[in-house]
This record gives sequence, C-alpha cells and structure tokens, in this order.
Amino acid sequence: MKVTIDGLELEVDEGETVEALAKRSGIKLGKGCIVAIRKQIEAESVQTNLFNVMTTRGRMVLRMECVEALEGWRRAYKRFEGINIRWSTKDATVIGPILSDFEPSKNAVELKQGEITLSLSGFSNENTHLVLSKKLHSGSYAPPKGCGVLGRVVYGKHILGLLRMGDKITKIEPIVETKIASKAVLRASTNYKFDEPVQIYTCMKASLDKSSPLCSEHAYNVFEPGNMEVTRKYSRFIACDKLMVTSLSGEKVDLRKRGTITVRNSGTDAGSLYVYLVDAPVATSHTIIGEIAEGMELAEVALVGDLVAVSVSPRRLDILGKRQTEAAAILDANRIKMVRSGDESDDAIIAQHEPQNTLEIYSKGQVDCFGISQSQVVKVRFFYDKAPNSIKYFKIVTGLELRRFGKMKVYFTTPKMEMVLFKGDDTIAKGLLPENTPEGQVMPGAIGLTNSVKKFTGMMGVRFFASSKFGPTAEGFDGTNIIGKVTEGIDVLKGLREGMEAYVVEVN
Repeated sequence: MKVTIDGLELEVDEGETVEALAKRSGIKLGKGCIVAIRKQIEAESVQTNLFNVMTTRGRMVLRMECVEALEGWRRAYKRFEGINIRWSTKDATVIGPILSDFEPSKNAVELKQGEITLSLSGFSNENTHLVLSKKLHSGSYAPPKGCGVLGRVVYGKHILGLLRMGDKITKIEPIVETKIASKAVLRASTNYKFDEPVQIYTCMKASLDKSSPLCSEHAYNVFEPGNMEVTRKYSRFIACDKLMVTSLSGEKVDLRKRGTITVRNSGTDAGSLYVYLVDAPVATSHTIIGEIAEGMELAEVALVGDLVAVSVSPRRLDILGKRQTEAAAILDANRIKMVRSGDESDDAIIAQHEPQNTLEIYSKGQVDCFGISQSQVVKVRFFYDKAPNSIKYFKIVTGLELRRFGKMKVYFTTPKMEMVLFKGDDTIAKGLLPENTPEGQVMPGAIGLTNSVKKFTGMMGVRFFASSKFGPTAEGFDGTNIIGKVTEGIDVLKGLREGMEAYVVEVN
C-alpha cells in the first residue's frame, strides 16, 4: 500500500512500523517527539459563489452575494455565453437579453463601482440583462425580487472600462473548490503499524518572516533543540513558555491565522511562543514571526507536555561562540560575506557580530565578526535554585537573556582591590530583594550583586579572594545576593581596568 511521510510517498508492507519506514526513507525522528497520523482522505467538489467570466477583453471573476438569487443565477448564467454587450455608458455596461425565471421588482437600485445586478427590462424575465457598474449610480433596473445588488466583480475590474459594443461574453463557469475531509487525525507512536493508506507527520516545518528579525532570533532559541515543548494548549493555540524574557521589541503585527507563529513581546508571558490552531484577531502584544508551512496536524494532536519536532527555514546562522574559521565555513556555504575584526586569527572566538540577527544577516549578505582569544572568555555557572530573580536581572543587563555571549562593562577596580565591579541598570534594579545572601564566608570567584537593602542597588561584582565580611560588590552580607561563580577566566577579570569590557558565557 502507499503512504506519505512528511510529504514523501512510499510503498509499505502491511504491519511495517513508522520507525522502520522513517529509517528506510532517511527521515530522522526527533527523540521523544510525537507523531501524527491522518487516516484515509476523501475529496469532495463543492460549488462556490464565484464565477469565471471570459470576455473578448479578458477575464473577470464575479462573486454572487445575494443568497436569495443564487440558485436562479445558477440556472440562468450559461445563457449569457455568446451574448453581446447591449449598451455601455459612463455608469454601466449591460449584457443581454436572456430568458430567466426571476420575478421582477419595482425597486430602484444603487450600485457602487464593481457591483452587479440583473435588470428585467419592462418587468419581463424574457429581457433579463446583466448590469456591471462602472461607478456609483442609481437606476430603475427592475432587479429580481429580494435582491437589488446581486454581487460584485472581485477580479478584473479594469475589464469594465474596456468593454465596448461588439464585445461579448465567451464563457461563464462556476469556480469549484475541492474540499479535503479526513476521517481522523490522531496521535501515534513510532511503533504504529500500517494497515491502511495514511499520511504521517513527524515534523512541523516553520518558515520565518524577515519582517521580525529580533523575535525570530528568539524563536531560534526556543526551537534550538529541534523541537518545541507544549506547555499550554487551548482551543485557539499551543504555546511554549520555556524561554521567558522581560520584553522584546514589537515587530510585525497582523491577523493571527491558522498556522501563524507568534512571540509574545510584552506582558507576563513575554518570550512565549504560540502556534495558532484557528484564526485570531490582531494583538500588538504578539509579534508574527512566521508560519507552519507543513505539519499542522502535529499541533492539532499535541497535548501539554508533548515534544513536537520542528525544522526552521531559513536555517539559523549560528556563529556566536564559534571559531573565526568555523564561522567562515558556515557563512561561505550560505554565500554570506564575512568581515573579521578584533582578534582575526582562525582560532579566535566570535564574541559578537553585526548584524546580530540571522534574518538581518541573510538580508544584508554580510556580517562583521568580532573575535577574542579563547583565553579571554569568562565562563560562569548560575545558582538557579537559590537566586532566580537576581540571575534574571544579571542576564538582562549582560545580554545573556537573548544571546549566548554576554558583556560586562567594568565600573570600578584597582590593582589592590579584592574584587571587580561592573555597571548595572538603575531602571530595573529597584525590585532586587535580598536573595541567597551569604553566610559565613564568600569564596573566590563568587558572582554577586547589591540588593535593595543598600544604596547602590544592581551593582554587579566578582570576588578574587575569600571574605567573611564583604560580598563581591564590597557590601555587607545583608546587602549581597550571590547568583553564581566564575568557573574559568578569573585571571581575565583581574586584568581589567575601568571602562574595559569582559565577555561572559554560561556553562551548565
């Protein structure tokens, strides 16, 4: 029997499993990720209220919007084929006559540009004419009872101004839609055995929007494991709240249609990523970062706690923290020009680059990569279970909230000091309550910040020597929050002077 897996059609034997098929077809299944199965599909052709009208001047599409007249129009429209333009004025073009079974009314009709009606001249259905309005006007057209305006031209309005005496309608046909209705979409394991033709979905394919480069970069972080964890599900969307941030710049805002991917840019859920199952209105708190091009079936069947495999297009240009020579290979493969700065040697580590966001790099076609020696990288480990709020503040100030590499600017140090102090952010430091204040002794390499008990709230520092009295920012223990420790690069910090910068990276 034939099945499709992520769009690839294959022959399978009855009883073969999804896992075996994926392995045979070269599709890598995401570890722990769900699979969706769509069972037998039935196709049904459905008539719409749209009609293609071919004329000697070109094609138009009419949309019949008056429900009361739709069936009568369907019985009569073919009779307009081969019929000439009866007359054309500055107000309207009129085609006919034909015989219809409409009952005329005595109502006047106001038509806007592009609107259409039927005129039963002399109140006779034997003199039925199609009226195409060129401009706003009123007329005593004796339209069918119950319908003054029958519909409008939705494509080819320019044809109205081209039609002249001698032109005619050559063909009219309804536009038919093929509706696909599945009997079932269900979750399945990789051990699912085939017993009928089905469609299998193992991965959602996300296409990012270049209009939202910053929020898309955040989405790359969310999708970095190759999947998204569903932490919330409602009738309208599934969401992943694993990488919350303080806020993001608002970018593209529009209607959130089925399949749209958004990132919450403000509020308590800032940083959450959403995939919409149904249409939703515009919300300025949501930045549209792309759409699910294939695999929405996985979003439909996913439950809270599930992992859904995701592939992202275009691929992330992941060069931060790479050696200059590694980054050069990645950029060259994507035809991106690389300009080296700072330490330009092949083994230098890229600590920052401009533009910072993948989609902006693709658009510009060039990136400036600033390198530093590997020995200049300061590595830190955070105590998340003891000081979560203080760590969040530290990440915001240094840029680690959004980037792999953070940057700390030296506020004050002297050769004889036992610590180095780094500049904080007064605007967001006011709420730093005491958290993981030290007891007994602060060890060398400890990272801390001044809490709201003291005047210089938000100051950050690292101790070089142990102390039983003062924390990393030279404050007493009651004014100090310990957030982590330096695991590598303490000598780098000892060599810094006021105004210099240190690049920091988190290690697990």
